[in-house]
Amino acid sequence: MVRTLTELDEWPRHPTIDTFDQVATASPYWSDGFWFCIGDPEGRCNLITAIRFYPNTNVADGYACLSLDDGRQYNLRTSRRLRPRIDDISVGPLWLEIVKGLRTIKFGCNENPYGIEFDLLWEGAAPAFDEIPGRTGVMDGRVVFQRSNFVQLGHVSGQIRVQDRTFDVDPSWVGARDHSWGLGDTGGGKRTNPHAAPPPGGKSIDGAATVPDFGLRQWALVRFPKRSIYYWFHHGNNGRFQTAESNVAYPYESDRWPWSYKKFEIESIEFEDGERRLRRAELALIRRSGRADRFGIEVVSRPLYMQGGGYWEGFDDELGRGVYRGEEIVEGDVWDVSHPTRVTDLQGAEIVQNNGAWAETFARFVNLDDPEEQGVGLLECVVKGPYPGIT
Repeated sequence: MVRTLTELDEWPRHPTIDTFDQVATASPYWSDGFWFCIGDPEGRCNLITAIRFYPNTNVADGYACLSLDDGRQYNLRTSRRLRPRIDDISVGPLWLEIVKGLRTIKFGCNENPYGIEFDLLWEGAAPAFDEIPGRTGVMDGRVVFQRSNFVQLGHVSGQIRVQDRTFDVDPSWVGARDHSWGLGDTGGGKRTNPHAAPPPGGKSIDGAATVPDFGLRQWALVRFPKRSIYYWFHHGNNGRFQTAESNVAYPYESDRWPWSYKKFEIESIEFEDGERRLRRAELALIRRSGRADRFGIEVVSRPLYMQGGGYWEGFDDELGRGVYRGEEIVEGDVWDVSHPTRVTDLQGAEIVQNNGAWAETFARFVNLDDPEEQGVGLLECVVKGPYPGIT
């Protein structure tokens, strides 16, 4: 077997006899990568950028998408051959440098034809949380999902430029990130095999098919002055929480241990004109002591649609992420996202979104019982099924 030594092989961290060039499966859907969200309290700029490696398709790809207060989403997508540059965390104009693992990262986007540039320094606000420690999903006896990932809140500084606008990123801006690896469901090309038995009930293992049915989903990473809160839940049309998870973490210099809430309650919720886009809500997070932290949530940014970054059929060739499409390509476009849920090009033609409600926003969070505790964070609020208030 021919294998390649990488810079990581210098570290005394080998868990197997293989080099770090190899992964635990031959599946083309195995990937590993970074995902960063950056937003300001005024909702002027919502940036999401990512770089991801697909060792078994020998592809690296990435994207930078920005949803601005002008109602437009600016998209840049890029892809290249992974090897022999496997130690180089860059794809086209996108680059990333790990200064200190779990603490300090630099990342940016160099000059390109699509007018998106940034140079940012990320510094962790609190220790990362191991959100999904090696979870496996099975559909009709087939493994369709294996993933680990951690999430983290951070402080971000630097500058973002989009077309003719420049944003200076100051301490009021908030960064949220996710680092995941494994067999996901948004890369590696189409998963439909014409020679394999289809899943029962007309389901598909393409796209986000491993996500269970739910009414309302919230997935949030919020940075407050003295703590960071991560939570997510699925809330059904019947008023029941199908699943819920949380983590409260404190700054590195704190001697306080992380902890989680016991349960959640939605006290009120309001959507944009009956569409599947949250306007504001009141959420109670219940501690194990029974005391509730009640938060008022108000969305401040325009939605950012992940299909603009290449998810599902998001690239121009409609093949999705993790697919070899040339030694190095860079593409991009601009969408109108001024409507709560309808996406169009600048000529008004609708751009149908696979899993169209799957958009990211930034929101302002205020502790209703302690108004001095105010924070800003990423809020993924998705309505996938029937839900009160959605017409």
